[in-house]
This record gives sequence, C-alpha cells and structure tokens, in this order.
Amino acid sequence: MRIVKKTYRLNRFLSRCGVASRRHAEALITEGKVRVNGQVADHPGIQVDPGQDEVRLGARLLSLIEPVTLILHKPKGVVCTRSDPQGRRTIHDLFPSKLVKRGLQSVGRLDFESSGLLILTSDGDLHRLLEHPSSRIDRVYRVKARGVLDEAKIERLKSGIELEEGKSRFAAVEELRVSGGISRFTVTLREGRNREVRRLCAAVGLEVLDLKRVRFGEIDLGDLPSGKYRDTTFQEERFFEKIRKRGRKRRA
Repeated sequence: MRIVKKTYRLNRFLSRCGVASRRHAEALITEGKVRVNGQVADHPGIQVDPGQDEVRLGARLLSLIEPVTLILHKPKGVVCTRSDPQGRRTIHDLFPSKLVKRGLQSVGRLDFESSGLLILTSDGDLHRLLEHPSSRIDRVYRVKARGVLDEAKIERLKSGIELEEGKSRFAAVEELRVSGGISRFTVTLREGRNREVRRLCAAVGLEVLDLKRVRFGEIDLGDLPSGKYRDTTFQEERFFEKIRKRGRKRRA
C-alpha cells in the first residue's frame, strides 16, 4: 500500500498538483499568486498539509493528483505548445481534454517540421530532471539531409561546432548511407537546445529534409503510430526512477 506523505513544501505541493515544476512554482510564489489558508504565501518552503490546508493559485483551489506520464509519437505539422497564435494544431490537441487538464508538459520540444518520440508528464519534478542538462540523457534522431556527409564532416560534428549559445556536438553519428546526394544517418545528442540537430547539420553544409527522434534515454519510439500516445511500461518507469535517484544524489 502506498503511503502518502503528510506534509509538503509549498513548491513541491504545487508540482504534485500538476500546475508547475518546482522552479516555476517558486516564481509563482514570488509573484504573490499563491495563497495558503487565505494568506499570500511568501516562501516556497512553507509546509502544507493537504488534508488541512487550503491552497489556491489565483482563484483555483489546488489538490494533489496522481502524476501521469505518457509517450507520444509527435507528427509533423504540430507545435509543442499549449496554444498557437497562428492557429496550428498543438500536441495537446492529440489528447482528450481530461488528460490535458492533468497539466501535461512536454519534456523538451520537437519543432513544427520534426516528428518522433515526445515524453509528456504532469510530474513537475520528473519533468525538471529529464530536461536538466546535468542528466546527460541520450537523445537519438534519424536524419535525412541534402548533401554528402563524409568523414571530415563527421569529425567536425563529433568534435564540436560553435553555436550562438556555445559549443555543441553530436555524441555519436552512425548508420551512414549516401545515395544521389542525400545522406541518411543517426545522431545522438546529450542536451536539448533549440533546433540543435538542424543547426549543427547546417554548419557543415547539410540541409535537413526529415528529422525524427526515435529514442530518449531508455525509451524507444518503436512502432507507435504517428499522432498516437501510450502509457509508460514497467521498464520505462524503472528508467524514470533511476533519473529521480540521480537527482536526489545531486541534492544530497
């Protein structure tokens, strides 16, 4: 039987309610948007007893929810935001409203023209750990690009290329096939900068024509159809637990 912790730090309580990661929760508290028993909360470390205390974010009364984590095969032509000013479909349009209301957040993003594996979770702590650069989680992509990827370019991509926000590189470049001026290959990253695969490829003269993420850590896209989602497996939950343990060790 699962034992529920009696009290929570306020920022953790907000995270467990699915409204924000701990870091975002701290910002909400600092901005005076959170009230505990009618009083504006002034510190993220306030202890909250879910059975006794009333916590509100604005006018919304908060309560603990069981976190949910799902695996999505994001199709092309969909954005990874909750809404889009251009009226394009978002990943949240692919889920029933009852799941969207659980506070699902995508772990990183795939751009409009990219497809593949995307993790969505309402667990704010897990979200933070999976996105944090210190986790060094492998992200594997299949790439189809115009141009010839030769050994010299591979070496540049693996040794590092200066981008606007600093040096970046692929941890691995594999499964190389070149035909008719088109290169097909697999790359591995250990961070998640904006459009990083496309920018690295462009730096060596390759124009990405198709980009799909097929693996994130120990999670594989497999044969999940485009636009569909699934629950996590027992093995994937074990992977998440390993990530949580690493996070606890870093904080210790």
